[in-house]
Amino acid sequence: MSLEDQALQFALAARLTSYPDPRFDHWVGQLVQTGATGVPPGLIELAGVQGGLDVARGEFLGLFDHGADRIPLYETEYGRMRGMSKGPELADLNGFYRAFGLDAADGDERELADHLGVELEFYAVLLARQALLNEAGDAEGSQIVEDARRTFLVEHLGRFAPAIAQQKNVADSALYGPVFAWARTLVEAQCGALGAVPAPLDFHGLEPAPDEVCCAVAPPMPPKK
Repeated sequence: MSLEDQALQFALAARLTSYPDPRFDHWVGQLVQTGATGVPPGLIELAGVQGGLDVARGEFLGLFDHGADRIPLYETEYGRMRGMSKGPELADLNGFYRAFGLDAADGDERELADHLGVELEFYAVLLARQALLNEAGDAEGSQIVEDARRTFLVEHLGRFAPAIAQQKNVADSALYGPVFAWARTLVEAQCGALGAVPAPLDFHGLEPAPDEVCCAVAPPMPPKK
């Protein structure tokens, strides 16, 4: 598969793992046209009926935004030391984006830098950029982008996408389980192709981190004398 085709698949994965936008039908149709395997029939059916967008949005919010069992789609929400590492991790991600002329904060509707959809979209940009450099015969530039792809997989996307897809609530969703499993397959194929070996993500989503203060369990102040 060409780098251009891979870039298209990652761009679609970015759209379909994000909150469904008004072009939901279009993105699902594009996914079907790519011939990707494992596309959930329920997703195709929703894209073709009135009110399907609202159903997709409701399912998405229930899985990823609402309730004690939600699975946040932000990389820095995970890990026991997330309170101390959140700032540096966001800075690292934004550094990747700026290095390639992108700003994840552009636009009022943009997600934060550590959202899975943003990371997938950035990887699509890297693939497309490398394809252009190859076409131009720029071997040095192409190697720089390929190295960036490998590093980004090891440090961020290669750890994050599989961790989300394997969460029980996500895997059990008839609608979104196959979508996130497909995104995971794309990412793991890239890791295999580039020899990237990411460390497993320390997945402790909504548990209090050690440096987070919880007033409910703080000891009472001694009475004044």
